[in-house]
Amino acid sequence: MHKFILLVLASLPTCVTAQKKDSTIKELKAISIVSKKKTVEFKDGKVVYNVSNSVNAMGSNALELLKRSPGVMVDPTNNISLNGKSGVTVYIDGKPSYMQGDALAALLKSLQSANIYSIELLPNPSSKYDAAGSGGIINIRLKKNTASGLNGDVAAGIHFGQTPKTEGALNLNYRTGKFNLYGNYNHYFGYHNMEYDFYRIQEGEIIDNRTRDVDMRNPVNFKLGADYNINSRHTVGVMMNANLYFGPGMTNTTTYLSDAATGQLTSMLKATNDYYSQKQNWKNYNVNYQYKDTSGRLFTTDLDYGYYRARIKNILYNHFLKADSVTETDQYTLRTFNNSDINIYGIKADYEQPVQRGKIYAGVKANAVASDNRVQIFDVKDRKDYLNESKSNTFRYDEKVYAAYAMADQQWGKWKLQAGLRLEQTVADGVLHAKSLATGKDTSQQVNNRYLDFFPSMQLSFRPSELHHFSLLYNRKIDRPTYTDLNPFSYQLDELSSWQGNAFLRPQYSNSVTVGYNATGILSASLTYTHRRDMFVPVSDSINGNKMVMTPKNVGSQHLLALNLSSSVSPLLWWSISANVNAFYKQNLITFDERRHARLSVNTVQLNVQQVFDLDKKTQAEISGNYQSPDIYGGFQRSKHNWQLNVGVQRKVLKDQGTVRIGINDLFQTARWYGVRDFDGLYYRNKGYEDSRQLRIGFSYRFGNVKLARARERSSGLESESRRVK
Repeated sequence: MHKFILLVLASLPTCVTAQKKDSTIKELKAISIVSKKKTVEFKDGKVVYNVSNSVNAMGSNALELLKRSPGVMVDPTNNISLNGKSGVTVYIDGKPSYMQGDALAALLKSLQSANIYSIELLPNPSSKYDAAGSGGIINIRLKKNTASGLNGDVAAGIHFGQTPKTEGALNLNYRTGKFNLYGNYNHYFGYHNMEYDFYRIQEGEIIDNRTRDVDMRNPVNFKLGADYNINSRHTVGVMMNANLYFGPGMTNTTTYLSDAATGQLTSMLKATNDYYSQKQNWKNYNVNYQYKDTSGRLFTTDLDYGYYRARIKNILYNHFLKADSVTETDQYTLRTFNNSDINIYGIKADYEQPVQRGKIYAGVKANAVASDNRVQIFDVKDRKDYLNESKSNTFRYDEKVYAAYAMADQQWGKWKLQAGLRLEQTVADGVLHAKSLATGKDTSQQVNNRYLDFFPSMQLSFRPSELHHFSLLYNRKIDRPTYTDLNPFSYQLDELSSWQGNAFLRPQYSNSVTVGYNATGILSASLTYTHRRDMFVPVSDSINGNKMVMTPKNVGSQHLLALNLSSSVSPLLWWSISANVNAFYKQNLITFDERRHARLSVNTVQLNVQQVFDLDKKTQAEISGNYQSPDIYGGFQRSKHNWQLNVGVQRKVLKDQGTVRIGINDLFQTARWYGVRDFDGLYYRNKGYEDSRQLRIGFSYRFGNVKLARARERSSGLESESRRVK
């Protein structure tokens, strides 16, 4: 059944019926439909997913929306890849988020679709952008209206899955004369259920973990900003946004230990992890200035300060039982306080100027990130907490990156060449304070890195006509380890597994070459080869019999050859289709140590299709789905195929200023994950799913000076350019 559905979704018309010559009047009547913005657009080397135009985007957070974006894949550990390449950098309104790992996932979950305008996918960014992000850049653009007067929109919704959930959003804008004030707010309240299993065979023993996870954290997001046009050339602005993620959580895990030879159950472990207090806050403050004159000269500068605060408290109850699941043999309780403080400071300036048939670009940037992580673990006995100094630590990591770039482009008839060079100096220092397990004395470990890197980029374009565009691109990128990856302290996940960082982890580098073709508004195609060296991935190893430790390591290199095809067509005036196919060959050449080597390869296909139907002038329906064949993630773990189908319908009401939406997300509940690793005597597999199948009902209403906003957007080029000032 599901294969048939996927075939229907994947089908694209082979031809488009031509309009009759005598249909001039009909064409004029239908112009509002034909010219409307498509759900997915591709232009100038990037793909744009217009979230605000998608019926099925209703009630989704940014992380969920990325899973539906063309060419994007999010694995079970929330690592994001684009067109088969990992190491993606996420931007918010054109600015790097600087968040990684769990902090980035928390940030994305706090951004709701009601406040997201579009998601831009840039697989081959130029030297103007930070060198970090070998997988490309994903830029999430939040809503910001520029119409005169007071205007905005309000939205609310309810979702029915395993448990009910609610959402609410408000966008406001006030513009008068030279002054513009804007802001928005959104929240999403409800419980999120997940179930996942982790099964492994190690040292002759079967360890089977089965977990039910209830996440009760609620995201709240708000933004406030103002722009002031001093005159036609000078604009200044300030902006603050905040993402709050708070609430408890609970995991219940049962571990079955059996003899691998006989399959006989020998003992059990029941663990309850109560995250009774979780607070994760991310805030950013920005001051910006723009100068633009009539000759095309443009100068912009930004000052940024952001901070991330995490305060997570949990208590872990462990009960060891005999095979009868009743008789208790041992028990202990641990309480953990995990605090993270990340402060981010940034300053940047960019300049561009037309020269003859081209432009020159230049810019400088400096940013500093100070990460302070403190873990305190207590043994709980007789309802009293006793600090376990051997399991507690403090890790401070400071990183500074200084960058400068120069770039130029030049046009010769139908040919255009753009070339640039970016220099980045990295200065990183870290120190771990902990107590030695062997001596019981306080110890310190230093992490010091200094490296200067050059990142060239080039794009050669040939446009024989307005319809056809050919290109050849090259760039070099870097991925730096996360702060958690560099923390060399061992952190216990449960009784039988632990995580340990690697202070000697090196950054990974990649070189990419892309050949592209674009038929304006119809087809986009690209073939990309990427070579990655010093690839780092989490490596699981056996320790102390049936225990396992996971440590990030530089394990080798990767070859990736990817073919990407995107098309957007309208077989009929009332029917439009956007489709993306990404097929890639991936080969990982892994060296764990001198005696352990592996060569893993896979052919993977990703398919993303969205179909929109204009049922009448006020009603629109959408069917969207995605499919992914088996892949390799985490360096050497093979995943199974997975797919998802979403359906929805919306109708305009209240003189077209209100919209009622209803839809079902993950209709057949097939958005599941499954991974297997079998190497060097350690076999494990993991699988799971979350509360993804939901009936979603929502309502939104636009108010204020809506019609004037559209007129100004069409007639004023300056109005659209001012959106670049955030």
